[in-house]
Amino acid sequence: MVHIFALVIALGALGRATAKPPETTQSLCCQHLSKSLPSIYLAPNSTEYDKSIRERWSGTAILHPGCVIAPTSTNEVSQAVKIIVKNKCQFSVKSGGHNANPGSNSIDRGVSIDLSKLNTVVLSADRSHVRLGSGATWGLAYDTLVNENIGFPGGVCGEVGVGGPSLGGGQSIFQARKGWIVDNILNYEVVLASGEIVNANQTSLPDLFKALKGGNTNFGIMTHADVASFDFDGVWIGTNYVAINGLAAPRAVMLDKLTRAMVNLVSGSNEEKETLVQLLVLYPSGPLGFLAHVAGIGLTNAANVANPPAAEEFLALPNRISFQSEHSNMSAYAHHNTQLLPSGARESNAGITITNDFATMRELWDEYDKIYDALPYKTEVDWIIQFLPQPKIQQSYAKGRGGNSLGLDHIDKDQIEIWFQPRWRDAALDDMMKNAQQKFVAISEKVAKKHGTYSPFMYISYAAPHQQPLCGYGAESLAFLKKTATKYDPDGIFQTMMPGGFKLSKANCTTD
Repeated sequence: MVHIFALVIALGALGRATAKPPETTQSLCCQHLSKSLPSIYLAPNSTEYDKSIRERWSGTAILHPGCVIAPTSTNEVSQAVKIIVKNKCQFSVKSGGHNANPGSNSIDRGVSIDLSKLNTVVLSADRSHVRLGSGATWGLAYDTLVNENIGFPGGVCGEVGVGGPSLGGGQSIFQARKGWIVDNILNYEVVLASGEIVNANQTSLPDLFKALKGGNTNFGIMTHADVASFDFDGVWIGTNYVAINGLAAPRAVMLDKLTRAMVNLVSGSNEEKETLVQLLVLYPSGPLGFLAHVAGIGLTNAANVANPPAAEEFLALPNRISFQSEHSNMSAYAHHNTQLLPSGARESNAGITITNDFATMRELWDEYDKIYDALPYKTEVDWIIQFLPQPKIQQSYAKGRGGNSLGLDHIDKDQIEIWFQPRWRDAALDDMMKNAQQKFVAISEKVAKKHGTYSPFMYISYAAPHQQPLCGYGAESLAFLKKTATKYDPDGIFQTMMPGGFKLSKANCTTD
């Protein structure tokens, strides 16, 4: 299915970043790995190594490890961890490689553990759960089970790996009906820093089980997850593109309408749990990109109801550019989303959470435009910001399966997660976009605090490197996470030797 947004993105002619060949020799750790695990060892001069390090959604995440290992089993992950820890080597872990933050899924000089061959997708005999390898993508999971009439909470983009959302929270089209992805995980298989392979669930290691559900890369390497499943006949998908400034309605009117539609749908999600919206706003790259201010509205109904009443305000928006809808399945939906924002560009992440409030969201539109207008090279940037719902009912499901570590069980208000995710291709613009990223965070916090709608929580997969998402979980959850990390990783291997991701040891929390 071809959409205008894909064509608009193409105007930027985004290309794959060029990676420099590694300049360092193999570390001692790599030498040991090459001798002990030759069948999964990828040397820096091999095509397999080059392919592995380039398999990242964003060019900003491409680094140059001393070597790569690509385990095909949990036992091989365990063997590799023992060698790495014994030799005190820095390492990284890659599931799908979809996080744009440098160091999040790769490393310079150290060892990259590429889990892409741990891509199991198996439906249990009783259809109660799906067993997923950490290195599988959600697209592969949906493809494998496309004819099974089975549903399970999973990522909305086909290229995203199972590992990230399964440890960080995880948004899906079922979130109002089922909660976060982590709230639907029945069991984690994990390799600890000692190399021990454990299973964490509600009855075995329940503290580790809870900690993993939001605690990110602080406890071990997750190799498999069992995700609760249910009968599912399909999904209705509606994709509506509208001009922000058009003949039927000027900019101010359109922003009012979009904001009101978003606020109403989020609040209504506590009763009508099947309809979800992903609202994306874009200034495309290219010489006239600043004139093409577009909103892309991705609608889904998990009950497969076409044009659901909950989406009426979005469906009735003026300045329509295109609209397409179909009754489909999760496989087609996830791959469609992959096509909209394909890999190969340079990306920037940042996240902010606000209470579901018209005045806050409406003011932020204007403030974000000011950041964009100040870019000295805006014609080379696809300026993208997404707004995603977090209805309060989403936080009610954790308790039934042993809780999670997100610190949201006390939330009694609907929220909206705002994701800053611009794209560009020239590495010379990285500093400019880092500055824009910091401005986004600062102005978002300022506006939200002014309206009394600021939430310290941010979805960890969207957080910028300078943000503190673990602090947003709250003092109680943070203390629990630190205690659990000390228990299962007493030497702090995942705090010091695996520097990527957001670490408990570096959570610098303030009361502001």
